[in-house]
Amino acid sequence: MGFMIDLSNTERRVSTAEFAMRMNISENELYLRIKDKRIAQPLKDGRKNYWLNSYVLTCITITEAGLAS
Repeated sequence: MGFMIDLSNTERRVSTAEFAMRMNISENELYLRIKDKRIAQPLKDGRKNYWLNSYVLTCITITEAGLAS
């Protein structure tokens, strides 16, 4: 599965599947973290859930910083 994700546009929408993939967790784990309030509720566009890329990058950075400690 070879594809490139453009991270230069920081305000694009990130889907649930992409967020989970970038965090290297399952979608179920992502929803558990939302339930535990470790990750913010997704924004909605009709039936679609999404987060802004800048928020996803923040979550990844915090996670990596926590692992480095």
